Amino acid sequence: MKIKLIPLNVFVNLPLLFSASSLLLPFISFEAHSASEPSDLFELPLEDLLDIEVLSPSQTVKKIGQAPNIITSITAKQIASMGARTLSDVLKMVPGVQVLTRRNGQDMVWIRGIPTGRNSKVMLLIDGVPQREGLIGGWSSDEQTQINNIERIEVIRGPGSALYGGDAYSGMISIFTKHKVPQYNTVTAGIASFDKQWLNFEAGKEVGQSKLIVSGRWQQSEGYAQQYDRAGLDSTHNNNVKAKSLSGTFLSGNWQLGANFDDFTTEYPHYSSDQYKSQRYEILSAYLKHVFNFDKLTIENQLYTYQVTRTFERTIKDLDASINFYSDSDLDSDSNGLRSQWSYAFNSQQHTVFGLIYQQRNVSQYHETISLKNGIAVNEIESRVLKNGDSSPASHNRAVYIQHESLWMANQLGITLGARVDDYPEFDTEISPRVALTYQSNQDWSGKVILGTAFRPPTFLQQYEIRNDNNVSGNPALTPEQIETIEAEWVYHFSTNNNLAIRGFRSQLSDFIQSIDGKPYENSEAQLAVPGYEIEWNKKYQTTWSFFNRISTSFNYTRVNSDQASLAKNTLNWLVFAEDTQFSFYFGLNYLGRRNESDTYHSAVKVAQLAEQDNKRSYWTLDSHLSYRPHLESPWLLTLSAKNVLNKQHYNPTLAPDSYYDVRKEPRSLDLSLSYRFK
Repeated sequence: MKIKLIPLNVFVNLPLLFSASSLLLPFISFEAHSASEPSDLFELPLEDLLDIEVLSPSQTVKKIGQAPNIITSITAKQIASMGARTLSDVLKMVPGVQVLTRRNGQDMVWIRGIPTGRNSKVMLLIDGVPQREGLIGGWSSDEQTQINNIERIEVIRGPGSALYGGDAYSGMISIFTKHKVPQYNTVTAGIASFDKQWLNFEAGKEVGQSKLIVSGRWQQSEGYAQQYDRAGLDSTHNNNVKAKSLSGTFLSGNWQLGANFDDFTTEYPHYSSDQYKSQRYEILSAYLKHVFNFDKLTIENQLYTYQVTRTFERTIKDLDASINFYSDSDLDSDSNGLRSQWSYAFNSQQHTVFGLIYQQRNVSQYHETISLKNGIAVNEIESRVLKNGDSSPASHNRAVYIQHESLWMANQLGITLGARVDDYPEFDTEISPRVALTYQSNQDWSGKVILGTAFRPPTFLQQYEIRNDNNVSGNPALTPEQIETIEAEWVYHFSTNNNLAIRGFRSQLSDFIQSIDGKPYENSEAQLAVPGYEIEWNKKYQTTWSFFNRISTSFNYTRVNSDQASLAKNTLNWLVFAEDTQFSFYFGLNYLGRRNESDTYHSAVKVAQLAEQDNKRSYWTLDSHLSYRPHLESPWLLTLSAKNVLNKQHYNPTLAPDSYYDVRKEPRSLDLSLSYRFK
């Protein structure tokens, strides 16, 4: 929705409003509601599990059944029980989510049938800080994101712009890191297939009202062989990874300071064997927050920064191993923001949230430069960005949002009304409204109906890139992509340990940004409807077995009726958790249906046999994880994980274009780790 309602001068004094109310995150800190969370999820009936409290849908704590979004919450215990190594390992098991690997070796997260090459249509928050790189607007769910410090992940399917603005387009993933001092300090070391080694640690200290929590990881892997390059020729490249992370959180009274640093290096696996392209990302995410608590009013303020330094180096060698071609690319970008949120509870049934936001995006350096071509020294700028002649583009947006929630009929009926207004200098004001009705009966069932809109602003690359080959140039006249969605959920409790959820959605997409035949980006005049549904079943068992006497299982199926190329219309997941006092076991079945056809599929593949090969067919993979602790007080924990247990050979079609040969997914791998905990 595009309405030019609010003049810029309304927002001029926004930063003063922030400083007047001090600094803090737009979320209530996790400790505020952690007391109600169980230490062992198996101790609770399923009905209570569905009433787990979530934060992201309202920016206030609500039971999941009354939250004005379709949301899945994953706990640290579940992440550990899955043996998850990356965020992708977790997300691929969530209803409505498809995780695919791009031709640069990094993972894409598609929610409800909406493709996004660099995840710029799905917002990722870590402790409230948007993880949005300034030039491309992307992030990755692979080893680039540390997961051993995660307390909880909340995954919203559907628009989130009513509270979170641009980029919360098809959905949002909000990560909450651990803010409690761990009972034990822990060190974990592991080895795995493909010459992988890693070391993780977690520690903390509490003195008076102050707490410090730190965690870190180091890992490296030679990676599995890619097999073929994008032309279908034999490849010598591997999906190698080197990653280092350090995370720290300091809490004292009403103040909180947090920082995450990630250093991630990999190679571009889909080039030909005579080419090599390294990719290194150094990412700093930091924030400062403070909260004022009054009788009925809570004021939360946040100051944050997200900084990315990206370095690429590409070489092409001749048959005698001499370097024929060399280019490099440097990117320095940062996103900075201020947010102030005022939450007022009129009574136990009426609650209003009001927020003010100021955000900046800056690209201080970006270029792709060729310095050696055909063995001759040159200086050719292959790609750069120019905004009105400035090679260091910057932009900002100012926003205000308001949301009112009310409960009626003995707190069973909930009504949420909200909207956010975003003002950008490059295009019209964006207004993102949301209306939600929730109903939760005393025992048997609950339901939701949600209507919302969202938008995604064009990236700097889409607006301002200039290439020396004039291929897919930027377009400053681009406007944001739009989406309108209606969604509904119905959950029935057969018993306290058995329930069924049925969800339906229909999204209407317009103004989507695309490039046709290498021409500059443009907004499409076409509209696209993406309807679909989800079915999820959960059940728990208490057995009399000597081992694994507590079992929990979850099944979900998603159907998306869209013909978007490379999209799977059908996905299915089956998860089983089992544990006792010594053992914990998990297996997860992930099914991805046949991917949609495309007129350009394999058109750039030079090997006839491979060009005719159909790698878009459906596949399923099985992962498992086993952990063993000799007794409850033992400091030692041994784990064994197997990914792709049956060694299923499977691929992802490349995206934009899918004319290249497909990206090979990981074959079977085994992981063995040993943890030691101490006071």
